[in-house]
Amino acid sequence: MKVLIHFFIFLFTLLTALVGMAQTPSIKEIAIDPQLLGDLYTTTPQNENLVIIVPGSGPTNRNGNSYIGLKGDSYKMLASALALQNIAVFTYDKRIIAQLKANQIKEEEGRFEDGVTDLALIVAYFAPQYSRITLVGHSEGALVANLLANKSAKVTKFVSLQGPGTTADQLIYEQVMQQLPALGPKVAEINASLKKGQTVENIPSMLQALYRPSVQPYLISWIQYDPRVEIAKIKQPVLIIDGDKDLQVPIKQGDLLSQANPKAKRVTLKNMNHVLKQIDKEEDNMKSYGAPSFPLHPELVPTLVSFILIP
Repeated sequence: MKVLIHFFIFLFTLLTALVGMAQTPSIKEIAIDPQLLGDLYTTTPQNENLVIIVPGSGPTNRNGNSYIGLKGDSYKMLASALALQNIAVFTYDKRIIAQLKANQIKEEEGRFEDGVTDLALIVAYFAPQYSRITLVGHSEGALVANLLANKSAKVTKFVSLQGPGTTADQLIYEQVMQQLPALGPKVAEINASLKKGQTVENIPSMLQALYRPSVQPYLISWIQYDPRVEIAKIKQPVLIIDGDKDLQVPIKQGDLLSQANPKAKRVTLKNMNHVLKQIDKEEDNMKSYGAPSFPLHPELVPTLVSFILIP
């Protein structure tokens, strides 16, 4: 079986290279509204399949980059590769990108549900053109995509790409404990208040980036959603993908999602990190966050294509 799988990947890679020499995707910028902009990747005018890549946390743009250090072009590379398989792909800037450029951001007004509302606008825009819409939610974007899939018949398939399986407060706690365990008790205390819907005034300086007053309303809204509960509700076909080099969302998070939805297909890619890159040396893991030269994991695109194109 492994020999057949590796042969399929080799054949897929060869065909992709041959197609890539013959054509490159057409990229067209589309404005869903003045603050919600993105790129549509296509290689053919006639297509029933559309993938929408739902970005992860923070001020992430359509290419998978941000001013806080992400420069690996992960979404751009993924969109281009999928488009070469005759799958249209839409990648978009989170609304905060346009707000930052216009100096119009009001962080204290942000709520987790805003991302779901924006994604609904995008799906509604494309639904008349594409009969099969797959949401590929990356990291935090997996929960955003899951929430919309649960209430939208226009979404036909859902992919959790390195999506967490625990609530945001638990995920934050685990990440802090990995790096600064001494702050664990304070993080647990703050999280307990936020989970009750109560903001916290006295935040230690080392935790200001995580819990500054202006971001606490967003955290309160986010914490209310349990990914395990939401993925158990979903009616559409589900694919759960994670990587064993992911430093932010370990594979045990994917285990939790799989347990919550046993019908979902689960694929763990060896040597794939959080920004979807192939990592052969441990020292390259963080380097890849800022370097487009690192390639996508070679099994990511064929795994997605086989799921998306199966009726």
